[in-house]
Amino acid sequence: MDKDTESHISMFDETSATKSYTSELKSHHYELNWTIKDFELVCKSVLLIKSPKFPSKSLTDLQWFLQFNPTELKANNTNDFIVFLKNTKNSTERINVRISFINSITAVYSLITPRIISSTNAKWMVNGSEFRQKLGKAISKNVLVKCKLSVFDSLTTIEEEPPVKRRKCNDPMENMKSLLGNENFKDVRFKVEDKEFTAHKAILAIRSPVFAAMFNSKMSEELTSIVQIKDIKPTIFQQMLNFIYNVEIKDLDEVALDLFCVAEKYQLEELKTNCINSLCKNLSAKTVFDTLEMADLYSLPEVRSECLKLLITEWNVISETKEFKNLIQNRPYLTVEIVNMRQTLDKKENAESNKSLNLPFAFRN
Repeated sequence: MDKDTESHISMFDETSATKSYTSELKSHHYELNWTIKDFELVCKSVLLIKSPKFPSKSLTDLQWFLQFNPTELKANNTNDFIVFLKNTKNSTERINVRISFINSITAVYSLITPRIISSTNAKWMVNGSEFRQKLGKAISKNVLVKCKLSVFDSLTTIEEEPPVKRRKCNDPMENMKSLLGNENFKDVRFKVEDKEFTAHKAILAIRSPVFAAMFNSKMSEELTSIVQIKDIKPTIFQQMLNFIYNVEIKDLDEVALDLFCVAEKYQLEELKTNCINSLCKNLSAKTVFDTLEMADLYSLPEVRSECLKLLITEWNVISETKEFKNLIQNRPYLTVEIVNMRQTLDKKENAESNKSLNLPFAFRN
């Protein structure tokens, strides 16, 4: 037997008993919000600035901080404004970081690592003239520095459970998916505008207490097993059936608002949670008004709070819109909440600014 044949047989033997593995790069995520008052004056007068350490020592022994070696922000200044990211143990870590300088409410300049790097390389330089241009024509008196940091642990690999222990074909939820498209044994029909949908009463009743009560009552539709639905769009009703039958909801972000109202009507708690998470994740100046009205209508304090925070954060953009004026007119009590939150945010920013100004730094000669 020659060498090539032996090599081929050896490799075959090693792979005949295939195993499955999952590798995961675990990480910890931290964030720093640091307001520097009189930013231009500080850059002109100070040789060294250090940020507060983050995160809290109660979370980890290893803390991080930003160190600036500033320079005057003016035209034709070729001296470098230098930014360092350091940790308290001076250890080498694998990191990914984004540092943004926010002038008023707009992130005007960001320092970003395009991939995972060693913390020993966490250093950026930009000359004073270029930095001045990045911050725009009018630099705010106070500049907010945001640092979003991910610290990566070692790559962990685990062996997956053998598939024979749990066969998908015997999974009741997997089997339920196939039932939605199977007309056998379906015993209820829904009329939604010009569309008709068929389903199984038993499955609907198990998933929704509202459907359970509907089918248990002596309703007029019971004689014909046709239920008229007048307040739901056909596309949204189809998505609700997809959820009930454990079929993936496609483009949830686009229908989350309407789908939440349907989930509320039929008491589909898991679907409500999915919709709320989607709405919060995609909250923007464009979606905040409809989302806030929904949160106010259905008494969702956490969603309501996130909407109000965005209104305050994007105040200069949102406060002049027609939608905002309509919101205040229709729900005037929200004005008080917005004012109170704005005052609370101002106090917090002032406290953070005072704390940062008390940090040690050396003045230029």
